Amino acid sequence: MDLSKNFFQLFALPISFDIDMSNLMDAYRSLQKVVHPDHFASGTDKEKRLSIEMAAHLNEGVDTLKKPVKRAIYLLKLQGIDVDFEKNTAMSPMFLMDQMELREQLEVVGKQADPFAAIDALYERIASMQNARIDDFKAAYNKITNNIDSVGNNSNAEDIVAEMQFIEKLRIDIERLEETLD
Repeated sequence: MDLSKNFFQLFALPISFDIDMSNLMDAYRSLQKVVHPDHFASGTDKEKRLSIEMAAHLNEGVDTLKKPVKRAIYLLKLQGIDVDFEKNTAMSPMFLMDQMELREQLEVVGKQADPFAAIDALYERIASMQNARIDDFKAAYNKITNNIDSVGNNSNAEDIVAEMQFIEKLRIDIERLEETLD
């Protein structure tokens, strides 16, 4: 396994936001069989260390490509664009209002007559928001890869990824709340 390959090359996938998850997982399982540290238990220390490094690289790759936000960040990184959430704090007022409203709804879920129905409604709303952001990201990314107004699209793509990250954090918070209600 070549550790210098990007994650798309590693799993023999086209460099694109849209990936076939079953192809990703099939490639992951095939590679994991080859590099799993158990296969090198009787090997030299160098072989054991290399096996652990390769397995870690493989795990990082599959984790990155499976998750839309991480995949978007990685695609931008491959284009030489480092997304810095610390510096990128500018978001549309409309998006921020939506986030505040969703957070307020999340706070009162436990007080609802049917908290699970309220959670389902929140999941539906954020899934719709995330799908819209993904479509926006794909359009901005395509413009970047085709060198169409790259400066404007770079910042637009970064802003979209920041919004995707916000939505993902909210989804995780909803999951945590749901676990406490079970």
